[in-house]
Formats: sequence, structure tokens, C-alpha cells
Amino acid sequence: MAAIDLLFDHKPNNERVHQVALSGLLLHTRLLERILGIPGLRAIELEWEPERRLYDLAFTVTEPSGTVDRVFVELKVDGALDKEQFDRQHVHVKKTPKSRLVYLVLGLSQLTVTDQRLAQWAGASAAATEGTSSHLWARCDANRLSELLADPALLHVSEVSKRRDVRDLAGSYRDVLHRLTDRTKHFAERPPSDWKAADFYGFFEDCRSQGIGHMGSSGISYEANPKGGFIACHWLWTPIHPSEPLRLYLQLEDAKLCLKLKVPDELKVKRKPLWDAAQATLRTLPPPSPPPQWSLAPTNYHSGVYTTFAAISDVFGAGPLDRAAFAEKLLAAEAILRAVAAKLHPVAAPAPASP
Repeated sequence: MAAIDLLFDHKPNNERVHQVALSGLLLHTRLLERILGIPGLRAIELEWEPERRLYDLAFTVTEPSGTVDRVFVELKVDGALDKEQFDRQHVHVKKTPKSRLVYLVLGLSQLTVTDQRLAQWAGASAAATEGTSSHLWARCDANRLSELLADPALLHVSEVSKRRDVRDLAGSYRDVLHRLTDRTKHFAERPPSDWKAADFYGFFEDCRSQGIGHMGSSGISYEANPKGGFIACHWLWTPIHPSEPLRLYLQLEDAKLCLKLKVPDELKVKRKPLWDAAQATLRTLPPPSPPPQWSLAPTNYHSGVYTTFAAISDVFGAGPLDRAAFAEKLLAAEAILRAVAAKLHPVAAPAPASP
């Protein structure tokens, strides 16, 4: 067993240990070439936490065309990447000649930091600066990284002894990647009442990949609160005003299915009137036929950008996971949300996944 294996056995999601392992692999293999799709790119020098810790790693590189000489790397292992951090890094790369940015998103991060989310952020940033930038960054998750590390042609080390060390490190690191991704694969083996955070992440990703209702474009995140936080899955962002950023949307908060209202701070005077109107509209909707064996209950008001106005407290119920029953409740909640939105804003239509 290598020393790196002992470190990962202690804490497989420790970001610093991943930085150590990846710095060696990125420096001594063709990983950056494959991730960025730039033939002949080679890393020749490593820097830790460059640009006043704006990134985790940076590499001085060479490549035949001479168009890239520096690659910045941001690593996320179970951690969050927010739009503010992305914007800072994206703007810096755009202003730095011959540079590229690689996002390595591993573990739970690969479920929250998706290609779709990064593309939305990059599009918004490009629009704000009147430029295009899709070629400036690349995302690589654990699944793709594991596939790349399995390729013997990835190595470019000439010394036999060092080649063996890099090969062994690649094999050990692939095992770690598999352990990270495996955490979210076992939710179906236990009832939802026994689920931990990784199970909710896994189930929400499974729903997204299956495209249940409109969940194919959903976002997944961890949301902190004074009670300890929850795993959230949000989708069906629906406008209720022709020009102002007012939205209804659905959100799963662990086992709780919520109908929610988004009213930004600059429009906070509208929060209570809109919340009242949403609940009043909900009460006027005809009941489903036949009546379901679950209830969508109104909630108490609290002022915030994101506010719940109705919820099913436990969308799963007792016993083992019943996918059909879950899908039935979800589709009904989607129909109810669209009906409420249509009453509040008659021309409402589902918006893109971004809030």
C-alpha cells in the first residue's frame, strides 16, 4: 500500500490530499492535454494557490501552436462552487493572455457543479462583457477523470522508475475516485427514512438523469440553515411577471417537497402580497380527482428571497422507496405550480433551470 493510500483511507474527501495527488498526475501525464483537447500540451512547472489564492493550482505549459502557456486549476471535492467565485476566475482568465481554466469536480461536487450550470454562468458573464469564452474553461468530473487515468497512453514519463511511480499513483487515485462516487449509489438499498446526505444527492441525481417531470434540468445543492441544512433539488423556475425577476419553483429539501416563491431583495415589498396571493390561488384550485392520499399543506409566512408557500412534509412516506408514488406526487405538484403561476401571471411559462 502506497503512502497516498493511507492518507485517502483516513479521509477520502480531503481536498488538500487530492491536490497533492492531482498535482503529480497533472504534471507527469497527458491529463491536461486530454481535458482541454489541445494536442501536444505538456505541463512543465507547478505553482500552488496562484494569483493570491484565486485558484488551487497553476501550470506553466507548452504546446505546439503556442496559443496556451498557462493553465489554472480549481478543485472541488464535495464542496460548492458559487457564481461569484466562478465570475472572479472567469474574468481573470479572460484578462490573462494564453491562459485556460480547468474545473475538477469530484465526489458530491460533480452533482452540483454541472456542465449546464457552468455554461449558464459563462454565458451570463460573456454577455456582461460583450465577449464569448466557451473555449477558456473545461470541466472534468470523477467519471471522466477515472476513464482518462485508465488509458496507458496517458503517461509521457521517459524514466522507467518514475513511469512506474506515476502509473501506481494513477491506479491508486482511480480507486479513490470510485469510492467517492460509490457513496451516492446505494439509496435504493434502504428506506428514505434512513437516508443520509449522500443518499439524497444520489436519488436527486437519479431523478435528474431519468428526467422525471421537468427534473432533467434541475439543480442540486446543499443549503445551510440554523437547523443544520438540507440537500436541495430545485427546478421548474416559472416567471410570474413579464419583466421583474419574480419566480415560482419546486424544491425538494431532503424528503420535503416545497412550492416556493422567489422575490429578490430589491422587490421585497412584494413578498407578503405575492405569498398571500399564491396561497389564496392554491385554495381556489379544484381538488385532484380521485383525491390523493397525500396533502399539500400551506405554510407559515417568513420574509426572505426564497419562501415556501405550500409543502408535502414527507414526499416518500413510510417503508421502502416507491418510485411510482413519488413520481405521481411530483407530477401533481408540477401541475399545481403551473396552475398557480398561470393565475398570478397568465402568460407564465417554465423558465430555464437557472434561478
